[in-house]
Amino acid sequence: MTGATVLPFGKARPFPSAQVLDLAVAVAIGRDLARTEADLLARIEDWFLCPATRSEIAGSIARLLEKDWARRSDAGECALCLTEVGIAATTTLSGGMIRMIDRGRGLFKTAFLLQMFDFGKGQCP
Repeated sequence: MTGATVLPFGKARPFPSAQVLDLAVAVAIGRDLARTEADLLARIEDWFLCPATRSEIAGSIARLLEKDWARRSDAGECALCLTEVGIAATTTLSGGMIRMIDRGRGLFKTAFLLQMFDFGKGQCP
């Protein structure tokens, strides 16, 4: 493809990229809904009506740590917290999912729902 112009995303705020499982794990961490690995596995199965394996969860956590969305903490067996970058990405992607499900009709109040999520519960100190 010659002569094509490549337009990069702005450096100030790149689009957050994540697998669906990564977003779900980040939401569970941010909402402080999973203090143990068993809690996290149960939460994912409840949300998706499909179980995730320990290796899938471990892979997701590794990606969140690599992207600096999460850090290890001292709280609980899971011992994870969301960084500011992780909260921003999780909020952006969750808001997009809400608007996508709503199909632009405005029936779901995105700001209200995101406020209810309160991702700051699991924020790193």
